Amino acid sequence: MSEPPSGIARIFSGVPEFRGIVWRGAAFQLWGPLQLTAPLPTSKDPRVASENFRSPYLHAIVACRGRDISALSGHPTEEEVVLLAGAVLTPVTAACRVEGHAVQVLREVGDHDDIIAPSHADLAPVLARARTAVPVPVTSPHRFYSGSALR
Repeated sequence: MSEPPSGIARIFSGVPEFRGIVWRGAAFQLWGPLQLTAPLPTSKDPRVASENFRSPYLHAIVACRGRDISALSGHPTEEEVVLLAGAVLTPVTAACRVEGHAVQVLREVGDHDDIIAPSHADLAPVLARARTAVPVPVTSPHRFYSGSALR
C-alpha cells in the first residue's frame, strides 16, 4: 500500500492534468531520455519560456500529465504548467530552425497516444504569431530555462 502524497506532491495531485504542448527555454539539445528528479516549470507561451526568444534552444514538450498551476500562480500570465518529478522526457526530433529559433520537440513518456507530436512545420505558425506579439514581461527570470542538461 502506498503512502498518501505529501507536501508539494499533494498540492499538485489536486490540480487537473494538462495534456498538450508546453514550452521550455534551454541551452542544449536533448539527445536521449531524461527522467525529471524535481518538478519542471514550463509555459504554454513560448515567449515566456524563452524570455522573449533569448534562449539558444526552445523545447516544445508534448505533456500528458502536467499540472496547469496558472490559477495558483503569483504570475498567472506566465501560463505555467508543471511537469511532475518522475516524468520521463524523450526527444521526438532533433533541433531545427523554426521561425529563426532552434526548436526541439520532446514528449513526456506515458499513455497518451491520442496526443500527436507536432512537426516543426506545425509549430512555425505558433512561433510566428509569438514573435510578432508584444514581448512579455519577464517576471521570473530563468524559471522556465534550463542552462545545462537537467539532472
